[in-house]
Formats: sequence, structure tokens, C-alpha cells
Amino acid sequence: MKYNSLVISGQIASGTSTAAKNVAEKLNLKYESAGEFFRKYALEHNIPLYDKARIPDDLDRQIDAKLTELAKNGGYSIDGHYIAYFTKDDPEVLKVLLTCENNERFKRALARKHTHTETVEEIKKREVGLDKKFRKLYANEDYIDPKFFDLKIDTTNTSQQEVSEKIINKFKEN
Repeated sequence: MKYNSLVISGQIASGTSTAAKNVAEKLNLKYESAGEFFRKYALEHNIPLYDKARIPDDLDRQIDAKLTELAKNGGYSIDGHYIAYFTKDDPEVLKVLLTCENNERFKRALARKHTHTETVEEIKKREVGLDKKFRKLYANEDYIDPKFFDLKIDTTNTSQQEVSEKIINKFKEN
């Protein structure tokens, strides 16, 4: 079976958004991001990024369902923390897990200027909040367990170009 969409999940600042955008451009896929939506929502509603519990559960479910449907319909590159879990049983969706050593992730996150700034403690709180929200709404599982993915890439010392090439090669090989 041939892949018709790809989804990228991973830890905060592991490079999911960058990879999803780069791959979308190179494969002529549409790009969507759960993170961009939720960062914008948090800013508009004066909610700290780490406080995922203050995002209405119905809104989480609505966005997650929308992105899952887009992925399953084909033609998309989507990044989101939970999206690979939702598409885990769809063989037409390439599921990519990006990992990165904590020190490098924190360094990357602290250098962000485009939407928000966070401290290391806030990043850690956000990761706990993401896990709690997922377990509350969906399943008592680790949504970034490697068993849910077709491809795993450690981005700690891997360039953005190399990450994109690995994803594109896997997408095309099937």
C-alpha cells in the first residue's frame, strides 16, 4: 500500500513542525499543525502554553478529529503531538516520530521567538500537561511510544535537510 499522507509527532522542540513544513513543500502536500492552532488559541485566551488543562476538552477533540480526518483522506503533512496515535492503524499514513536529547530540545525551545517564549520548567510542565490531557481524553497510553510509528529519527545531531530526506525516502519507498 502506498502512503498518501504523513504525520509527525515527537517531543517539544524535536523539530516536528519544521520537518512537516519542509516535507510538505518538497512532496507538494498540504501542511497542517495542531501546535500552531493551540499556540494561537493559548495566546488569544491568555493561557500559558504549559496549562493544557485550560484548553476546552471539546476543542481538543474537535481539532484532533479534524486533523485525523485530513490525514486519512490523503494529501497532507501534519504535525501534532497525538496525530500519529490517531492514525496508528491506517497503513496509508506514514507515521514519523522525532526524538531529540533534552539539552538540545531545551536549547531550541528557549531560542524560539516566533510565537512564544518558555522556560525549561514550563516546557517540562507542558509535556506533563500534554500527557495528562491525552490520557484523560483518549487512552491510558504513551502517545509517542515507538510502536505506533513507521519511522523514528533522532534529530539531536541531524540537520533539517537530512531529517526531511529520511522522511521523503520512506514516504516514496512504499
